[in-house]
Amino acid sequence: MEPFIKAGLVLITLILGSVPVHAGPVAIPQVNMDGSPYEGMVSEVHGEGSQRYWIFRPAAPGRYPVVVLIHGWAATEPIFYMAWIRHLVGDGRIVVYPRYQNLLDTSSENFTENTAYAVRKSLGDLDGEFDGRLYIAGHSAGGIIAVNLAARGDIPKPVAVLSIQPGDSEGGRKLQNLSKIPGDVILVVMAGDADTITGTADSHRIMRMTPQIPSGRKIFLLVQSDRTLVADHLSPFAVSDEYGLLVDNLDYSGYWKVLDILINLEDDTLTSADMDELTGMGTWDDGRPVKRMRIIT
Repeated sequence: MEPFIKAGLVLITLILGSVPVHAGPVAIPQVNMDGSPYEGMVSEVHGEGSQRYWIFRPAAPGRYPVVVLIHGWAATEPIFYMAWIRHLVGDGRIVVYPRYQNLLDTSSENFTENTAYAVRKSLGDLDGEFDGRLYIAGHSAGGIIAVNLAARGDIPKPVAVLSIQPGDSEGGRKLQNLSKIPGDVILVVMAGDADTITGTADSHRIMRMTPQIPSGRKIFLLVQSDRTLVADHLSPFAVSDEYGLLVDNLDYSGYWKVLDILINLEDDTLTSADMDELTGMGTWDDGRPVKRMRIIT
């Protein structure tokens, strides 16, 4: 069975069974907790099938940065990352969620094209609300699509790209010419030390294929498991922070925090980032530090 299909089926089983994953004491969440997570967000959906996309925006009128959040294989509905979406919108960002596949029946050859279409259409829908700052984040197959999008010339240049547990590129075949990513784009690749589905092969490959991006704008972070926190392939999924379903400190102090830092960088370069803050994962309730992320060189 293809790894992505296996991951999708496992995830669906977990969701339908309401099985809490990675439960237990966690570090202090670094997340916007002001008000109810269900308040202050409006959503809309456009298109059909593999060209459907959702837009989630703050209820207050204004101009906001846009985050394109690209799902993993078979995670075709926003519910799989809804807690992360609510966090982003609560912090004043618009989230675009493209569904680039019709569950399991879309050829992967069309994934990047379908996503690029959704990005172009959604930014047109957001005329007057998009402030010009674009960020792309993708998980699993979405991590491959995220870097592919940045190498294209048919969408606005992103400020930063976050590729989480990217794979499987089939030895690079599914990756476009990543040397076309502009050298002033910030690139962060993240992998999990317990990810047995995509591992780190494509994370390393993406770093090698982008020599035009200087070290001050590019970094590879390895998220480390610790106690009940397991940095496996399901760990970036975030269904509900209210009920603790697939949400824990790997999200709050890991994936979410890294994207927040990228969005809030003052000079759009990693040289201004606090590396201790970037790699730190907070502390357990007994005062011991959670294993911090490792910088892979």
